[in-house]
Amino acid sequence: MTPVQAERAEIEAAIAGRTVPDLLADMARDRPDERAFCSESQTWTWSQARGQVLGVAAALRSLGVGSGDVVALMASNRPEHVLADLGASAAGATTTTLYSTLAPEQIRHVLVDSGAKLAVVEGEDAWRRWGAVLGEPAELGESAERDESGEQGESGEQGESGEQGESGEQGESGEQAELDVLVALDVPGAPAPAGFGGRVLDWQDFLELGAEPEAPGDRPDPGDTAVLIYTSGTTGRSKGVRLSHRALLYEVEALARVAGLPDQVVSLSYLPLAHVAERVLSVYLPLRCGGRTHFCASVKELPQRLPQVRPTIFFGVPQVWEKLRAGIESKLAEQGGLRARLGRWALRAGTAGAEPDATRGRKALARLADRAVLHRIPAALGLDRCAVRAVGAAPLPPGLERFFAGIGLGLTGVYGLSETCGAAVMHRADADRSGTVGSAMPGVELELAEDGEVLLRGPLCTSGYRNLPEATADLFTVDGWLRTGDLGRLTADGQLKITGRKKEVIVTAGGKNISPVAVESLLVEHPLVGQAMVHGDDRPHLVALLMPDPDELARWAGARGLAAAGREQLLTDPRLRAEFAGAVRAANAKLARVEHVRSWGLAADEWTEEAGELTPTRKIRRKVLTEHHREQLDGLYQA
Repeated sequence: MTPVQAERAEIEAAIAGRTVPDLLADMARDRPDERAFCSESQTWTWSQARGQVLGVAAALRSLGVGSGDVVALMASNRPEHVLADLGASAAGATTTTLYSTLAPEQIRHVLVDSGAKLAVVEGEDAWRRWGAVLGEPAELGESAERDESGEQGESGEQGESGEQGESGEQGESGEQAELDVLVALDVPGAPAPAGFGGRVLDWQDFLELGAEPEAPGDRPDPGDTAVLIYTSGTTGRSKGVRLSHRALLYEVEALARVAGLPDQVVSLSYLPLAHVAERVLSVYLPLRCGGRTHFCASVKELPQRLPQVRPTIFFGVPQVWEKLRAGIESKLAEQGGLRARLGRWALRAGTAGAEPDATRGRKALARLADRAVLHRIPAALGLDRCAVRAVGAAPLPPGLERFFAGIGLGLTGVYGLSETCGAAVMHRADADRSGTVGSAMPGVELELAEDGEVLLRGPLCTSGYRNLPEATADLFTVDGWLRTGDLGRLTADGQLKITGRKKEVIVTAGGKNISPVAVESLLVEHPLVGQAMVHGDDRPHLVALLMPDPDELARWAGARGLAAAGREQLLTDPRLRAEFAGAVRAANAKLARVEHVRSWGLAADEWTEEAGELTPTRKIRRKVLTEHHREQLDGLYQA
């Protein structure tokens, strides 16, 4: 037995026969009075949480939802979201969470593909969008007759999702999104969408159906699908990734062992629960390790909520860490005078001391900077007791990595996909982290294909996509390796470096293959560059479209007395353009000549999810952006 096989066998033995509801039952038995889920107004202990979960399960069963059925959720990060999710699992059902930003046609695609029987929808805005899917929405606040018979009626208008389908396997135009029950959470006087023949319940009315929980029904099998994660769709319609109870429990067991997590993990849930990483941290990991989960309504509230919660584990995409860095720099600058100059020096000294080839002199200055200024920053951020500060989902700019290492908050790289329950690769505590995302999780095999594609194999991998047999077959090699679609290389000590996306490689007119992600990750190191898209397929050289970060742009304008200036005026200001020119020069200095950005432009408007330019996880949709900005991109080749 190889070391990898031995690790796998040990973890599989620890989770054998177990499911998500089993973990919750253990917590309620062993730690009944400890806090589990905390909102700003209410706290659930583990025993209270299980009681609520069993009530939700009973309510679902009374409505005919059980083993093999799908429950859809569209709600913010709040305890009710997690408790409804766990209640569906306890009823033997599969859950799927929808991003709250989805348009009606995208909601329809998920409902049709998943075949959801019941949905919980939070808020009036979401309720209106669901009305456009299930029928014409009645005006909120007006009385509307509801059909309480529970008979299935006709759904509303039909249409495509607006994104290109894959392999002809996705739902075609004309399919209807059918639900038996729609549950309204925080929608006062929620009217039934006109034409919706199912049952509409208020959240409290729904809970009353399970007020006296009956004996548990059919328990799920470890191999059953616990959750469907719909991919964010950078290259086509989103696909439903099937993740079993066994795969999810393997993920959290492996994660807890690699990270060396303490007992009583404290986390702050703020990323959408449609994101697999947030699900692992907010729903499944606490069931394995104990502790409590707090909730944050949006990323904008992080600076206030982090010091209040002081989490012991925290995950953020690079953009989140960039916002935290900008906040640190802004706070130091606000002090003014000598203190501001001392703060800027300390940050420079700390960052320089974190360089891989830093001299002893630079390291000594970094230690001095830490004693003078930097040691206070972790507590001010609320990360002073955070054992794991993880970053993933997109390449981490090297400068950002060194910045946090320089203030004593080294970041732990993780790499994985929805198809691997999140992290399949992660930094070990003693590993050289510079430019890598770590090594394979315990019991997971990692290999590179001949063309450099990263291949993974192990118990945390999906069994495939819902309703997509051809795409599922394409996902795996004949010997069971999962094709990630990412390109990488391995260091001498087995650390993985991600070099780009296989489908996104640019081939210039001169035949040179270039990874745009590698170039873009250097461009966004400058605080003013919020997003970057590099272009150059069949062109003589690369150009770039840069989207200014709105918060940094506002700070820049305010510091120069331009707070009242409009976006158009700011983007033509020679001083601002000089800043972006410097960002491009700094990136080019770290790139081979063929990778240099020869010309660049600024996006006139912010890129948004609503316009289809960004995924819900803030990744750029290259094809959509190219279409939206084709004239500007063509013009950059005339510059």
